[in-house]
Amino acid sequence: MNLLTEFYQQALFVWEKGGGLMFALLGLSLYLYFIVFELWLRMKTVIPKELRSIPREKWAGFQAGGRVDQVMRHCLANYQNRDETRKRFVQIRQSESSYLKRRLRFLFVLASSAPLIGLLGTVAGMLRTFAGLSMEEGYKMDLVASGISQALVTTQAGLLIAIPALAFIHLLNRRKNDWLRCLSRMESIAMRQISPAPLKMR
Repeated sequence: MNLLTEFYQQALFVWEKGGGLMFALLGLSLYLYFIVFELWLRMKTVIPKELRSIPREKWAGFQAGGRVDQVMRHCLANYQNRDETRKRFVQIRQSESSYLKRRLRFLFVLASSAPLIGLLGTVAGMLRTFAGLSMEEGYKMDLVASGISQALVTTQAGLLIAIPALAFIHLLNRRKNDWLRCLSRMESIAMRQISPAPLKMR
């Protein structure tokens, strides 16, 4: 309990030293990591582990549920038309790739803005420090110390938000590539299940 109280007091101390920009950093971090974990859970549920582990020669008899099942049902709606099936897989792959790229790009922008907000806090803290240095004796040292604290705390907070977020974005990008490869394997499964159209006799 003492450790929890000490941690709370330390966090409150850092929050007060950071100034008003700590609210912006808090809101940014909550929104950023909400999107990160939402996208991570989405990618985790759509990629079946069995599809990656089943050998290529056994794909034709494989069946899966969830998002995989929805994609297969949609693409095999016109079961005997190979061209239509391939066209539907291409459309799904393009739409999924476009959506995930947009989300990852947006996450990268949010993660990159955290250090910039921290840098803004650094500038504000240094201005406060210089204002304190120009004062006469009295509260001069208190203002200088608070300005330096604000400059350091906001920079540290921005980096602590951005660095793990960039690592998560890298992992999400790998999951995106896994999902696109999964769609390609599903297309192979579907095309194996469709008999080629018979040649027309002239």
